[in-house]
Amino acid sequence: MSRRNMAIVAVCFGIAYAVASAIRSQLLAGAVSGAIGAVLVFVVLVRVGEHNAEVRRRRRSGGH
Repeated sequence: MSRRNMAIVAVCFGIAYAVASAIRSQLLAGAVSGAIGAVLVFVVLVRVGEHNAEVRRRRRSGGH
């Protein structure tokens, strides 16, 4: 998954979370939590991608 796709997923998460909170009349809290959640989702996706790439490199080189 490219970083652009990761960013799109993170933004979609943030928007969905903010909208869900806005429906419960917590607009500001939802917007802040959605932004923090979007950043967290992006960071996790990037880290998982880096980990998977490292595992692939180790397997190709024959190391464990």
